[in-house]
Amino acid sequence: MDYRKLLHIPQKCAAKLINHHLSWLGFAATLPLLGTATAFGVAVGAKETQPEPVVQQQVVERLALPAFRFEGSQARYWRDETIKRGDTIARVLNRLGIAGKDASAFLYNSPLAKDLLKLKTGATLTVQTNDEGELFGLRFLQDDDNGEQILVALEKKDGQWQASADPVAAQSVETVRSITLKRGAAAELAAASIPADIRNQLEQVFCDQFELASLKPGDRINLVYETMIYDGVSIASGNLLAVSILRGGQLHQAFYFAHDSESGAYYDGAGKPVKKGFSRQPVAGAKISSGFGLRKHPVLHTLRMHSGIDYAASKGTPIVAPADGELVKVERENGYGNMVMIRHNPKLSTLYAHMSAFGKGIKAGGRIKAGEVIGYVGSTGRSTGAHLHFEVRINDQPVDPATNALPTPGLSRTQLAQFDAKKQTLSARLDLLQSIPVNVAQID
Repeated sequence: MDYRKLLHIPQKCAAKLINHHLSWLGFAATLPLLGTATAFGVAVGAKETQPEPVVQQQVVERLALPAFRFEGSQARYWRDETIKRGDTIARVLNRLGIAGKDASAFLYNSPLAKDLLKLKTGATLTVQTNDEGELFGLRFLQDDDNGEQILVALEKKDGQWQASADPVAAQSVETVRSITLKRGAAAELAAASIPADIRNQLEQVFCDQFELASLKPGDRINLVYETMIYDGVSIASGNLLAVSILRGGQLHQAFYFAHDSESGAYYDGAGKPVKKGFSRQPVAGAKISSGFGLRKHPVLHTLRMHSGIDYAASKGTPIVAPADGELVKVERENGYGNMVMIRHNPKLSTLYAHMSAFGKGIKAGGRIKAGEVIGYVGSTGRSTGAHLHFEVRINDQPVDPATNALPTPGLSRTQLAQFDAKKQTLSARLDLLQSIPVNVAQID
């Protein structure tokens, strides 16, 4: 037998398999099985051998960031900054990162009185700028010597700085707030950024019934008050229009009703006066010629916040103390002229200005009884004619005398109908606030 023929048999079979197309199909079908078997073999082998430990090395490298370029817009916007003790306009602008060298130069040579450019601690300086820190305007409220506040407004026009001396028309809008107390009322109201004059008005609305300090955690305060807007920015607060206080489960409400264009008072839901006020007014039978709030000053023709009311009366008309108190000041001041200040209690004081003369025996440090003459109507100080300028201050903050101290008149049938119509609108706002389970910061 030829054994060499036997050796050629496997080679011939392999060649036939390679050349036959069905053989390739069979081979492809077995690939998944072969892969599975191989993988299984590797997996089994991995259990039998221990992997070598991997050595890790931490590499820290500081990478240079690409230069960031902020393409700021030229849009202008207003920013508010609270004035701190010792602040000047230049210092505040520097703190805000605003380039205002040309504005500072203008202020240095400004035609405005230097006292008007002094910033009051706690006041707000509003500045207009853009993303690049360029200054275009600034404004703030400033006290004068006549119980009023001036809106100092400086703006850049055609590349030149100038002070605005034109009368400014402010718009009144309603602001609502709702606060559920977690601590004392004073702290909560301040934390909620309720304006100081609104807080002082609120403190006096129900003072004949309870102290605001008596409110406890869980009690709720809902407010509707006026905010004065100038050029889209809040510059002052007006009257507290409506308030509801849920105190120990009992609801207390008060609504402001204007008797005329210059004065008003607070009434409950039935139209009854919420508080009594003083037993009399300083000038018997006199009409209020200028009320509390924003108005155009008759002498300087600029926007001012009138921090009192004016009584129209002829020169020499007696001025009486509306309540008992201590004579704190009896003196002559530049804007007020001959003036008297009376402290009625630790929080409440009243001021009387432009008097032609003081009453007999009226001296600082003495006591005064309600109805006693403290002086006579005149036109001393900065005044255009004979009248009495009368202020009421609570915690040294001027408030509207008509709503916080003067006797509250009853409402006639016509007034009561007008009151009911206004009350429905304000009640709807208070009810909505009461139904919201969270604090409401502000809605204008």
